Amino acid sequence: MKYYPNRLLGRQALLAVFILTFLAGCSANYGRLEINSMVEQAFKNYEMLDDYRYYYSGRENKPSAIIGIDPVFQFSSKFWTAIEPLQFRTMVGRMFPDYGFLYGAYILAPDGRKAGVWYSWVRTFTAKFEDDRIIVFSPEPYADVNGGSAFGDRH
Repeated sequence: MKYYPNRLLGRQALLAVFILTFLAGCSANYGRLEINSMVEQAFKNYEMLDDYRYYYSGRENKPSAIIGIDPVFQFSSKFWTAIEPLQFRTMVGRMFPDYGFLYGAYILAPDGRKAGVWYSWVRTFTAKFEDDRIIVFSPEPYADVNGGSAFGDRH
């Protein structure tokens, strides 16, 4: 059997390019959280940002997360429930730090723009951006210590 080192090197280079392209494509449209004490304090003071639309995830009597979405972005989800302005104080008051402490954060788009705010004890966060549409996945599987699944449809 004849050994062709250049052919093997070419295959390795092709595999490396494929992996890098795949990883770049996977991360390109996902947002991230930027923990911010001013956001946390705003929630603790029951302050809503002007024009932001607020939603909670989890049970009404014990939400696991509250988000506020900038009106520049379209948002809809069957796992996030809208919070009316008169409900905001009650919903924030129902947040319990079961597994640590509550923290506030900015939701950042892939390009670094502030797309919203986040308030939760859950540290697992996934938001996908498609042009001006944002999909924030529910943290519920990560908030349920009684066997919640980390798989399945959560947005």
